Amino acid sequence: MPSVFKRIRQSLYRRITAMMLVFLALVFIGSGLVTWSFYGTVSRYQTDIEIADHKQELVDAIAQHANQIIFRARAYYIFLNAKEYDELFNEKLLLEQSIADFNRLSLSPEEKDLADSVGNFFKTYFSESFPKAAALAEKNDYAALRTYQSNGVITEVERMLEYAEDYKHRSNAANKAQNKELMNSLSSQAIIFFAFIGGVLLVSLVVIQRMAKDAGAPLSRLTEAADKVAQGEFIDIEPLARDDEIGRLSRSFQYMVVQINSKEEELLAQNEELQAQQAELQMQQDELQQAIVKMEQNERYLERRNRLILSLSNTLDKQELLTSIIKTTVEVSETDKGLIVLLNNERDYAAFGISERMAKQGVASLEDSLLARVIETRLPYVLERSCNSAEQGYHEESYRSYDLFVPILNGQDTAIACLILTRVGRPITKQEETEMAGMARQISLSFEKLDMFEASEKQRLLTQNILNTIQEGVHLIDIEGGSVQFNRMMADLWGLSDDAGLTGVSFDAFESHLSERVKDSVALQHFIKDRIHERGGKNASNAKSMIYEISGASPRIIRVYHEPLYWGTERFGTLFVHRDITSEYEVDQMKSEFVSTVSHELRTPLASVLGFTELLLYKELKPERQRKYLSTIHQEAQRLTGLINDFLDLQRMESGKQNYVFQEVDLLPIVENVIELQNVNASLHRFEIVRQTDKSVVWGDPDKIRQVFTNMVGNAVKYSPNGGLVQIVYKQSGDSLVIELSDEGLGIPEDALSKLFSKFYRIDNSDRREIGGTGLGLAIVKEIMLAHQGEIAVASEYGRGSTFSLRFPLPRMQEPSHSLSDDSRAGDIRVLIIEDDYHLSELLKVELEEQGFHVFSYANGEEALQQMEQIRPDIVVVDIILKNSIDGWTIVSELKRDERYSRIPIFISSAFEEKEKGAELGAQGYLIKPYQPHLLSEAIFQTFRDFKKAGRQD
Repeated sequence: MPSVFKRIRQSLYRRITAMMLVFLALVFIGSGLVTWSFYGTVSRYQTDIEIADHKQELVDAIAQHANQIIFRARAYYIFLNAKEYDELFNEKLLLEQSIADFNRLSLSPEEKDLADSVGNFFKTYFSESFPKAAALAEKNDYAALRTYQSNGVITEVERMLEYAEDYKHRSNAANKAQNKELMNSLSSQAIIFFAFIGGVLLVSLVVIQRMAKDAGAPLSRLTEAADKVAQGEFIDIEPLARDDEIGRLSRSFQYMVVQINSKEEELLAQNEELQAQQAELQMQQDELQQAIVKMEQNERYLERRNRLILSLSNTLDKQELLTSIIKTTVEVSETDKGLIVLLNNERDYAAFGISERMAKQGVASLEDSLLARVIETRLPYVLERSCNSAEQGYHEESYRSYDLFVPILNGQDTAIACLILTRVGRPITKQEETEMAGMARQISLSFEKLDMFEASEKQRLLTQNILNTIQEGVHLIDIEGGSVQFNRMMADLWGLSDDAGLTGVSFDAFESHLSERVKDSVALQHFIKDRIHERGGKNASNAKSMIYEISGASPRIIRVYHEPLYWGTERFGTLFVHRDITSEYEVDQMKSEFVSTVSHELRTPLASVLGFTELLLYKELKPERQRKYLSTIHQEAQRLTGLINDFLDLQRMESGKQNYVFQEVDLLPIVENVIELQNVNASLHRFEIVRQTDKSVVWGDPDKIRQVFTNMVGNAVKYSPNGGLVQIVYKQSGDSLVIELSDEGLGIPEDALSKLFSKFYRIDNSDRREIGGTGLGLAIVKEIMLAHQGEIAVASEYGRGSTFSLRFPLPRMQEPSHSLSDDSRAGDIRVLIIEDDYHLSELLKVELEEQGFHVFSYANGEEALQQMEQIRPDIVVVDIILKNSIDGWTIVSELKRDERYSRIPIFISSAFEEKEKGAELGAQGYLIKPYQPHLLSEAIFQTFRDFKKAGRQD
């Protein structure tokens, strides 16, 4: 902590930042405390009011039911009507329920006495008074009945009604008092809040004063000292004894003043030396006069060179540049003809004063000429020769020709071109060679500029091609709002061509195009305009992205986000990226609907489970009703398990982790069993199986195929709310078995058929919303059919029913099935269960013992390993996650490392899907919770069948 304070003191920035952070922290803490106190007071007030209102309602209900009881009793005495008798006892039940609800509240002694007296009174009334009075009424002895009823029953009810009215007045008075107390409390908190604001302002003044003291005063002293130094005064400033930026500034300023004084002395000495040199300069003036002559010569050279430079700067086309260079060079060098050749692979060239045939011949023979010498020496070379017949022309006198070879070198001193100039009848001087070497350097710069332009253009085209491959619209807008560049995807999104497009379009024209193509274009215009100019404020959009819709025959949902672009620190434009999220948007909408649907589908069975569980826990019920409630709980738990398994199954199928156990499966018994289960809740439906083929055996996973038909038949029933015929037709089509399931239900709209097998998809109709569902059933069916190398199709007419076709490939050969032999004896098999969940452990133990196994169970992994030698199990069942113990993976590894137990089959029982890891460690089987206990015993039997088949007796 001291080092932190030291670091803060060493930096003015950190010191100011720390003060501001502490100040802001105090502000936030104070604001939070005030807000918490305010909401706490209001919450307590609302709670008290709700409790008082609930009590008032219950007191009114008690009085009302008591009054109704007396009224119904009198009616029964007069009319002896059984309906009045039933209504009397219905009111009795409602009265008892109201008294019970009242007693569950927090009651005052007076309220408790009222509830007890009312309960006792009516208990006595129904056990004694009413039976006697009813007997007198049935005997028509109304005189005795009047005498009997006048003994206080009416008085007690009237007293109760008066108490209810009085309780209502007292409750209203209490509510007013609580309201007044709330207002007083809120007034006090307002005073505290204003005091807190005053404290914040006071702390702000302290922080500002401290900042002024720490930074303002020292800077003022340094400014005053700097002004004196600027005026030429000599000052000796004492550096500040501080470790922060101002302290370092003061020490640097002191060092600077010392250096300035030292340099001033040096400058005075140098001034004296300059005066001595003045005389020498006078002498040199004469030499300069002599140089003027040479300068005039150079001026002529520069004029020629300037003409060459002008010829180099008028084009960026390679061939035009070569032609301009050779023409101008021949003119300024006063030669007769010339050739320039680029030493690239294409050997680009241009000639002046030479025929095309001779130019091509010269380029072709360039390698055999003096080019090698010029490239090696990197110096000009003059070749003197006799004129050829073309150069001699009609002259009889012999002339000499001079060929000047000039290498053109780049910045790396490598020859990139060769310039050949020919003069007839007059030699080329050394000075001219030097001048041409200088011009060659200028020509080299021109070539380098051309190369840079070509590379830049190539890079531009490459960038545009890269942008065109991006599957998002890219649009570059400059700081003025003009369109600079866009890619093909952007043009496709906006329905533009690559040629016309948006390049060079002003922002006003762009806004006009937005208005035509975009739904609610104003919001998009504001977003783009704000991002171009980086405007903020109350009405500006500060979001990094926004979503808009492109209207048209097929509307598209687009998300646009931006990124500012800079050259160094200067901003030159904004890059907007338009991403088509139509599919993601539709999936997100389906997912949102799915979440709300799943919430309903999960909470409905959970409500039943919780409700019936509470009844079983807190009420004494008859055995028949208990069994009924437990049956309901079991059904709802199975329903919950089915929903959760649907989610997990689809996830496993899509990730490729779903395991299938393929074998020969007869579809007919499965379908008949599914129909039998559906018949229980489908009294309005008729089921019919039509066999157009005697084949019904396919190669598949029986559990998954059962899941397919359960989903399909269940959908046929669910989406036929008015009942009707559900027909299942078996028929053969080539090498496939086709099962057609038809219903006479609601049917499917045509626009929904293409999305029907997408996960989470549900048809948006009110009649279907009432039916419910998660939108996963058909997606799971499709995944299962694909895993079986089959397919599913649908044909439907809206309002007329649907037909789903399931196509299974027929097996090519029959595999003999194996069953447990008669001499398999479960009683000889010892099973060790390592499971920390007591209830699941007991459930598995009961199941296995009923099958005749010897079962040993442990909750601790270390203890189970210690007992291995004594138990010597034939099968080990282990959970992965064990509380206060080593985990299941460690247990499996230990058993496999020990030669004594390495051959024991191990079954993993876990809620985690890690089958691959289990297989790597040598596990025999993997059961994913929750699972039916009989699956474990079946897996153990199957394991021993396989061992016997393989000849293993251990």
